[in-house]
This record gives sequence, C-alpha cells and structure tokens, in this order.
Amino acid sequence: MTNGWAGVLRKDLRIEFRTRYGVSAVVMFLLITVAVILYSTPGEQLQPSIMSALIWIALFFGAMTGLARSFVSEEERGTALLLRLYASGESVLIGKLIYNLGLMLMLAVSAVVFFLFFFARDFNVRDWGVFWLQLMLGAVGIAAVSTILSALISRASQKGALLPILALPVLMPLVIATTDATRIALEVPNAWAGARGDILILISFDVAMILVSYVLFDVIWKD
Repeated sequence: MTNGWAGVLRKDLRIEFRTRYGVSAVVMFLLITVAVILYSTPGEQLQPSIMSALIWIALFFGAMTGLARSFVSEEERGTALLLRLYASGESVLIGKLIYNLGLMLMLAVSAVVFFLFFFARDFNVRDWGVFWLQLMLGAVGIAAVSTILSALISRASQKGALLPILALPVLMPLVIATTDATRIALEVPNAWAGARGDILILISFDVAMILVSYVLFDVIWKD
C-alpha cells in the first residue's frame, strides 16, 4: 500500500515539476487577488475582520484554481484507467490527498507572504501560534474536500465550473471557523481562549471529511 500511494504521489510531483501548472496557477491567482485588493483600498486601514475575510477568500478561490485538476487531469490525459487498473482506490486517494495538501500549504504560505509584504501595516498577527494552527487545519479541510470532489466531477462535461459550486456549501463551516479564528489571531495576543471553539470545529471537520472520503472514494472512483 505504501508503494502504491507513494507511486501516485511521485507521479503527480514529477508532472508538476515538469509543467508547473498547479503552482503557477495558484501563485498568479494570489498575486492578482492581492494586487486588486491593494489598488482597490489605497491608503485605507483594513480592520482584522475584513483582513481575515480577504485572506480566506483568496485561499478558497486559489484552491479551486489549483486543486480542481487533481483527477480532472487524469481523465484528460487518459491515465485514469491505468490508475484504476494498477493502483487501489485507497492508494490513489492517499497519494492525491497528500499532493493536494502540499499544494494547499504552499498556497497558504504564499498568501501569508503576499499579505505581509503588501499589507504590512494592517496584517499584524498578534498570536502566530493560533494563526498557523488554524491555517494548517483549514488547508487540510480544503485539500480533503477538493480531492473527493475532484474525483466526483472528473468525468463531467463542465469540470472547471463544478468544483467551486459544489465545494462552497461543503466548506462553509470551515470558512466561517477559519475566518473567525484568523480575526481573533489578528486581534488578541493570547488568542487560544477565544479561538478554541473554532479550532475544535476545524479538527472535527477535517476528521469527518477524511473519513467520508476514505469510505466513499472507491464507489466514486471506480463507478
């Protein structure tokens, strides 16, 4: 099993290093989003509630841009059948999930760097521990949902438009919790007490999505 998911992961990484489609797409989307926000609010002071919302809007749509092709690209290249024949569903799920999580973490770190650079005055994190914790938990949840939904829509005719439409209702609890936790980390020096409820929601969401993906993936992938 380890060789199975590791092989899927290596294949995706080799393709990414060769084409750089996923990395280029998410980084350019982030850069354009931050630039639009910067030039739309010249000289204005952004409150923590607005800043946290902008961060997660950029992360959500950036993820929909880059993570949508997780399984769609397999169908387009004609390699999906080979994966079904030579790798177990569990191996495919784990390999794709780890790849998407890596891409999502890179997206999250890039977003922090861009916001720190362009909004140094307003992006003032008071509790970095809580900030990074909720950011990583949010990345895990988005990667898990994007992976299973990408497999679901991979054989649909309108693949690109479907993922954001399907993902937004599913990810709404995560987006609300992460936005609130980010706001608290931006406002309060010792944010754990205020963000504890949001952190527990994120952990529960991540565990639930990973378990649901594990249980349903074989049916979605092979049917």
